[in-house]
Amino acid sequence: MKLSKIKELLKAEVLWGDEFLDIDVSNACGADLMSDILADNKINAILLTGLTHRQIIQTTVMGDFAAIVFVRGKIPSKDVIELAKEQKVPLLTTEYPLYESCGILYEAGLGHSQAKNHVLGTVSSDDSESPQAMRLTYDVFGNDFNSAGKAAEQAKRVLKQIGIDSSIIRKVSIAAYEAEMNIVIHAYKGQLIFSITPKYIELIAKDEGPGIPNIEKAMEEGYSTAPDKIRELGFGAGMGLPNMKKFSDIFEIDSVVGKGTQVRMVINL
Repeated sequence: MKLSKIKELLKAEVLWGDEFLDIDVSNACGADLMSDILADNKINAILLTGLTHRQIIQTTVMGDFAAIVFVRGKIPSKDVIELAKEQKVPLLTTEYPLYESCGILYEAGLGHSQAKNHVLGTVSSDDSESPQAMRLTYDVFGNDFNSAGKAAEQAKRVLKQIGIDSSIIRKVSIAAYEAEMNIVIHAYKGQLIFSITPKYIELIAKDEGPGIPNIEKAMEEGYSTAPDKIRELGFGAGMGLPNMKKFSDIFEIDSVVGKGTQVRMVINL
């Protein structure tokens, strides 16, 4: 379905990106929680959401969504629209609420023929350092929401430049973005360290922070210690660590209370 048809069906207004109305869209995701958006496996989909802050653009880029349709008549601020222009993410707005918007598009046939293909790679048994490894290191600072997501975005750009398969890039990007946001939300500071080898990509997220008292509890879907102000941004749904594990072939976590946490993820190529 053309984006122009979606615009017509939802009686939407284009906020930016008229030149993209001719693109083909095969599915849609409707959500107001960041982790739900990142966990969505649909390909070539649009995002329908009521979230309008800067992080929705970064999340859209990490999830490879084709466009954003803001529901309930929501319109983002000028700086968010400018960021969308930089990232070439078309923006539309509709007066319909989220439920009705999704229903209208589904009834019109969007997504009916989209098969869900989520194939996990084989866990690598060779974790030794490769002499051909490329290493990327990014500093991340707690409570820095203006820069949140930039490390994952820069790493994604590098992976594209060196020709990594798009399905692998999506896994790495989402795992990295969730890890980066965890540092921003919960820690004082930290680092994302990527090691790119011919066989796998290793991502280590380590931070200096309060640590995790109960790792088993923290790995449960829906468990979160995020404050209300974070939840209001669409984060803190308790899906960060589960999503990181979901998109990794190897997942390891270690934490010391009062010192910090380290997460190691391996995605096979």
